[in-house]
Amino acid sequence: MVHRNLRITTGNTTIVKKITVGKPVRRIIEAENDINNLIGVNTTSKVNGSVLVYNASNELWEATLDLEEQNINGGSY
Repeated sequence: MVHRNLRITTGNTTIVKKITVGKPVRRIIEAENDINNLIGVNTTSKVNGSVLVYNASNELWEATLDLEEQNINGGSY
């Protein structure tokens, strides 16, 4: 949404009276979600030290302690 109110006077001078772009944000509400309630994330197996690993067979991120198919690249030194 863009509103423009312009007035052109003699001498080809443009005086801008008002420009509105978009809708102003009046207030922001913080989300009250946590990772346990996210769609696509299964945290039922979580224990201290768990990481989320994607499981392509059920298309979910799952909490696990086991890293079985990861490649770790430590870079070059």
